[in-house]
Amino acid sequence: MVEKITKSLNLTIPSHILRSRDPRALLTTLFAAWLPLSTALLVSVTEYLPSPTKAQAARIPEILDNSPGADHIAPEVRNAMTNFKTSADAPVVAYVSKMVAVPESELPENKRRGGAMSAEEARELSRKKRAEIARQQAAAGGSPDVGGLTSALGSAAIGETETPEETDDTKLEAEHLIGFARIYSGTLSVGDEVYVLGPKFTPANPHAAPEPHKVKITALYLMMGRALEPLTSVPAGVVFGIGGLAGHVLKSGTLCSQLPGSVNLAGITMGTHPIVRVALEPENPYDLDKMINGLKLLVQSDPCAEYEVLPSGEHVILTAGELHLERCLKDLRERFAQCEIQAGEAIVPYRESIVAAAEMNPPKDPNLPRGTVVGVTASGMMTVRLRVRPLPESVVDFLSRNSAAIKRLYSEKSAEEQRQRIVDEGAVEQDGMEEAEQLDTGLALSLSEFKKQLQDAFKEVKGQREVWADVIEKITAFGPRRIGPNILVDATSGGICGKAQVFHSCSYNQRS
Repeated sequence: MVEKITKSLNLTIPSHILRSRDPRALLTTLFAAWLPLSTALLVSVTEYLPSPTKAQAARIPEILDNSPGADHIAPEVRNAMTNFKTSADAPVVAYVSKMVAVPESELPENKRRGGAMSAEEARELSRKKRAEIARQQAAAGGSPDVGGLTSALGSAAIGETETPEETDDTKLEAEHLIGFARIYSGTLSVGDEVYVLGPKFTPANPHAAPEPHKVKITALYLMMGRALEPLTSVPAGVVFGIGGLAGHVLKSGTLCSQLPGSVNLAGITMGTHPIVRVALEPENPYDLDKMINGLKLLVQSDPCAEYEVLPSGEHVILTAGELHLERCLKDLRERFAQCEIQAGEAIVPYRESIVAAAEMNPPKDPNLPRGTVVGVTASGMMTVRLRVRPLPESVVDFLSRNSAAIKRLYSEKSAEEQRQRIVDEGAVEQDGMEEAEQLDTGLALSLSEFKKQLQDAFKEVKGQREVWADVIEKITAFGPRRIGPNILVDATSGGICGKAQVFHSCSYNQRS
């Protein structure tokens, strides 16, 4: 049956495969010769996948709408990408998905143009010939022919530039970074200058630090497997290699011929802030500068990662999760910092577990309402009762927008307390109000305006107005810093936390 199939399909099966007792080896070879996987895949792609023109018209609008600052993308950029414009005057938009390291000898300009082979090329050719002869001898069932091996080695002519193998092992060949890119509109040519947009770029604020800068394209390549073919220009729809981006694109980035109204294809619209905080330090104290520079490069390359230095001097990285943290630490050690780094225990804010009041687990005491915690001191003389309640959405939005007003009121209260302390004690002490520092900016309201607008935000609540009816005069604290919009309400009859002491170092949990 196999012989009949091979003759009808005009296939050639090696004799050692035909004699094999493993039927799967025979079937695999038969199907590979009849319908190679590479050919089947290529034919399927060309017949069933849409062309770049049709694909962009269908997919680009959704991609642009989900990119950062989508409302500020210039109409001409959106039109050129959607309609697949390749003219010279069309805006150039390309996306670099990754940077690939290519040995210097593999670049087209360094390829050997005839003449004697180098020592490495001769050794590679001899290895291939020895392997081919060994396969043929194994197929025939005989032992390797020493004379054949000698002739194979003799046919590999080594040029006069041959050097001992030990020197090849010790000499490291330089590598060049080539960007793997796809162009969506316009035509890109060698010598053109384009803006390199990082993952955190937004067209809503194109000049925000770090401001994008222009880079000159030094080379363009058509990537044929592992080989590179030089190009002078590439039109829209082409997947190509691009040179000249080393040091400017770390992982991924967007290339655009204009800065105002450009699009960020490498960015991610984050619905929430990073939640995992980890303190880092180098194993060798002399590598501190390396770690700091590596962290800055990591932040530029990863839109989800953040880096900050705490007042205590700790270097902290903020990531989206534990898996993202492992990826960031790997990049730091192997690529950006290139030194060993020790990571502390991950800190995840409690706010991740905040749910609606109806979804909270009931307390151990069935007589207590949901979200209630009761703590008793070791002496048993004091009992603290704390209840967690989600803030209404209107109040959360108001506090988020007016963080500058809260910061200013904190500062005024702190200054007043310091002046009173100077009068009473004759010395100035640290008041710990650095916890109240807010990172956001907004319109600074007066105390009366702030209280009135906050009261209006509480009045917008539907179904729980009685809960928040008289809460304004009972608020004793906002904050703390980096935790989000929170308030601490003093519900005690005597106001032991200090009635109307709006700026206090106490705090409450996220959205509670």
